[in-house]
Amino acid sequence: MSTPPSPAASAAQERPSEPVAVNGEAGLRERIVELEAAVRARDDFLALAAHELRSPLNTLALRLAVLERMAANNADQPLRDEIQRARRSADRYVRRAVVLLDVSRLNTGQLEPARSPVDIRQLVEDAVDAYRDDAQFQGVTLRAEVDDDGVGWWDAHMAEEILCNLISNALKYGQHTPVRVRAAVQDNTARFEVADQGPGIDAAHVDRIFEKFERIVHGTHYRGGFGLGLWIVGRMVAAHGGSIQVESQAGRGSVFRVTLPMGHDNGRS
Repeated sequence: MSTPPSPAASAAQERPSEPVAVNGEAGLRERIVELEAAVRARDDFLALAAHELRSPLNTLALRLAVLERMAANNADQPLRDEIQRARRSADRYVRRAVVLLDVSRLNTGQLEPARSPVDIRQLVEDAVDAYRDDAQFQGVTLRAEVDDDGVGWWDAHMAEEILCNLISNALKYGQHTPVRVRAAVQDNTARFEVADQGPGIDAAHVDRIFEKFERIVHGTHYRGGFGLGLWIVGRMVAAHGGSIQVESQAGRGSVFRVTLPMGHDNGRS
């Protein structure tokens, strides 16, 4: 027959529980510190990688620009066209390197727009031009429509990155359907649209596409990338006080709409 423990023995057994709780909290705090250090190390690496990738690519882009001018001076249009294609490719890879730096800044909440005048028509034409070769290779009609001229007070890099990400996604997931990029100015606000006629996005998943690492597109087998593009776009739009929406139905394509306040005065040229 077992004997119940005395009150003193019971108290002795219970006393160690308090240090265990303290040790558990200390261990948790230590783990949090370790994870924060790991995140900082990751962000430092991304910033360093972006710098190391961007420097030689910028040099390459500059050399291609020099060759382009030489071809123009020699009236060698076919050579000039080929150099322009190579330069656009180099520029695209420079932007991808910059995206690494953007991700690092977004993770630390340090992404602040460096605002300057941005011509809307030029912005749209440059973004479309950057993906014209990709569109031609895929047999996709890529066209731009600028309803109103105007100048926005935005971060030029972010504004271009917003449009380029949306165009890139339309080419990736549109399944070779036409892609339309449209811009207009109304009530001191610039409105951009990027539309495709591809498989679209199921209504149940629309709210998730702006989250990190999400790639949810109905009926497509494309799996490239990291699923960060729309997350980056959403943060950049928000940094400008704008908004982004998507209208999509499975099997009927998608339309992404971005609105950005113009900034100084009414922004019209």
